[in-house]
Amino acid sequence: MRLLMFPVLLILAQCTFAQTQVLPVDERGVHTFLEVSDVAKAPKEISSIVRKFFKSNSKIVKLRSSKGDTAYYGTGKLVLVKGTSGIGHPSAEVNFNISLELKKGKYRLIFTDYILTPYERDRYANFVPTTTKYRLEDKPGKLNRMEWENNMKMVVTESSKLSGKLRSALNSNSADAGAETKKPAAVSTTSW
Repeated sequence: MRLLMFPVLLILAQCTFAQTQVLPVDERGVHTFLEVSDVAKAPKEISSIVRKFFKSNSKIVKLRSSKGDTAYYGTGKLVLVKGTSGIGHPSAEVNFNISLELKKGKYRLIFTDYILTPYERDRYANFVPTTTKYRLEDKPGKLNRMEWENNMKMVVTESSKLSGKLRSALNSNSADAGAETKKPAAVSTTSW
């Protein structure tokens, strides 16, 4: 009985271990992160929140153009760090296009056209981007397969973190934020 159970458990363990997070592929054959969500705010309020989001996250995303108050287009850059708990080194840099479209009570966020630039050490032991760039759709060979899977996993988690920031900014109450930044009462030193 033990001899029968061991191979079965071994096969099941291999099947569950082999699953990785991968971005879905759109009709062009490009990896795309897509999120559609509801927003219960006025369009003018949403556009000011979106502009504030692009301004506050200016190191990650840059607003390139906008179509009125309904569509915002930009570029983004993520630095993938190899290591745990903040101690590590950059392993790659990922550039992507961001598209945010607003409609009645909904928004659609799209990250697409991921281009990966690996980092390497230079002669001064600093990590710098290499001159070669790869599309995320390019499948790796046998030697680089594990590194590609780790990069894909990090891209998925960083993209979901960025979309979570936008979602929380759009769903937060701006009235509560105004109450928190209220100035203290003026102090008069002339009257007792």
